[in-house]
Amino acid sequence: MSETVAVIDVGSNSIKLLVASLDKSGKSINTICSKTIETRISEGINHDLPTLTQRAITLGTNTILELYQLSLEHKPNKTTIIATSAVRDAKNSATFLRAITEATGLHMRVLSGTEEARYIGLGLSCDPAIRKIRQFIQIDIGGGSLELIRFEGGSIRNAISLPLGAVRLTERFVADKTASLPLKSESALREYVRTQIIESGFDFSPIDLPLIATGGAFNISRAVLAAQEGNNLAKSSPRIERAALNSLKQKLATSTLEERIKIAQLPSARADILPVALITIDALLEFAGRHQITHSFYNLRYGIAVDVLFSLE
Repeated sequence: MSETVAVIDVGSNSIKLLVASLDKSGKSINTICSKTIETRISEGINHDLPTLTQRAITLGTNTILELYQLSLEHKPNKTTIIATSAVRDAKNSATFLRAITEATGLHMRVLSGTEEARYIGLGLSCDPAIRKIRQFIQIDIGGGSLELIRFEGGSIRNAISLPLGAVRLTERFVADKTASLPLKSESALREYVRTQIIESGFDFSPIDLPLIATGGAFNISRAVLAAQEGNNLAKSSPRIERAALNSLKQKLATSTLEERIKIAQLPSARADILPVALITIDALLEFAGRHQITHSFYNLRYGIAVDVLFSLE
């Protein structure tokens, strides 16, 4: 019988559970259980001294405990809890870590930006549709950060983490989350994203190198675009045109929060930040000179799962 692991991924926007095992080939993942709970522990992430609020700590702890108890139903051989940008940047992260240990008896591991990027890349290597592509650039956008990972010959050659997460940028550039987004704010945001990418020195060449996208903003955008065409997410193409993303961005940016919430497949908990995520994505695609991305569901928690599973063998 194959080993089973549970991974709880504590992100800025959501907290996710994956219970998984290796498939017969030993190269990919069998998903046994998967659940996501929108939690948004990252409010205030853009402050000079980011701090997790007591509400965020309580809500995050309760959510982690709920997912941990769900994972126990599948009797995993090992359970791992990992946290990313919101916890990594918070000055009081130790308080949150203690609360998690008291609630579950487990230690929550806080990943560095480099570790986060590496595990995201490892997760993508589990995607059967991607595995044969030996050279590409991966983009992963979350609530607190954006990761850029360059793969060559099946190995990571460069991985960076930038402070371009959707929650962080919404707090910085959006004065009123309930209103449509002013053009002045969009222009300032685009320029900021471009400046961050330039200063990072990340290389997007050659122009025909594929871009592979992961993260909630891409998951939701793909689902919304599929619904607009009368399809469901499972039947939609993983290839998404920049023009389609830009059209969706335009619709959301010119709508109020109340209007966005009514859009099919757009979770109300993401309606305030998705316009900023799409502007960030479009600015990146423009800088990179790309007109298309390929979306994958295999992200950070899959990378952690496969790493733990290999260590158990």
